[in-house]
Amino acid sequence: MKSTLLATAAALGLFALTQTALADPPNTGMVQVNLGAGWADGSVFGGSDPLDDPVVYGARTQWLFPLSKPVQVQADLFVEQIDSVLDSNAWPKTDSTMFGATAHLIHPTEHGRLGLAGSIYDVEVFSPFFGSGENGVEYGLVALEGQYFVEKWTLFAQGGWFGDMSSCDLFIGCVTDGAFLRASATYFFSPNTTLGFDGNLFWGDDEFFGTVRGGTARLEGEHKFESSRFSAFLGVAYEQEEVDVGAFSSDEETVTVDIGLRAYLDQMTLFDFSQEGPSMNTPTFHHALASEGILDFEAPP
Repeated sequence: MKSTLLATAAALGLFALTQTALADPPNTGMVQVNLGAGWADGSVFGGSDPLDDPVVYGARTQWLFPLSKPVQVQADLFVEQIDSVLDSNAWPKTDSTMFGATAHLIHPTEHGRLGLAGSIYDVEVFSPFFGSGENGVEYGLVALEGQYFVEKWTLFAQGGWFGDMSSCDLFIGCVTDGAFLRASATYFFSPNTTLGFDGNLFWGDDEFFGTVRGGTARLEGEHKFESSRFSAFLGVAYEQEEVDVGAFSSDEETVTVDIGLRAYLDQMTLFDFSQEGPSMNTPTFHHALASEGILDFEAPP
């Protein structure tokens, strides 16, 4: 699985970047900054609670490169920092940094768009089994994706595989052979005012002997200011993940509220950006990966 994933993601990324270098300049792009805070609660073996209330901040940019009429390339860059993943009184590592890139090959259709996405990203994963309590793990993701446009709605579906591409064999805290399914729907009250829902389910194996599964649900409202490149958004997200080790398990639930600004560099409306711009993205499972090691540790075999 890992070798196939790595080869597919690398081939997709190499093709997309090579073609992008030969393409016209991007015809549309978006830059985002965001800040949020969460409230975490857990149920772990032994009744301890090593989880903390996370603070999240990050940045993202997405660009669309028109290669030819039937093919487009979207390129994404993203970075995210999570502070207070764990209770600082219990563990030395309390934050996590994630950064990476995604390439999408997109084919427009009569009522939507179809795509193939490949992501490579690095997560500073915490695990009490690492000597320093942390380890940088490279992850890869490959997904099929599609959008469907109907009146005031943009519908999106995505599914694929993800797993570690680094040498972390036998280290708890690395997730391998994962799969996910995702769906979202965005409603346009006006060309520049939206409300969207995004849901995601995932399953994976720990590199050592555990399994992890979970999901997220996010509701986001966005408004783009008239005669301006800028928009503001407010999001509320719920996340749940569970780690099983033999007959034992541990889990956590997190609610996060975040705010942010986006700049649309060609000043197109949100409606046009959703259907014609670089509006696709891929999940990173950052918070789940950052806390999976401790949940595995708290559910001993």
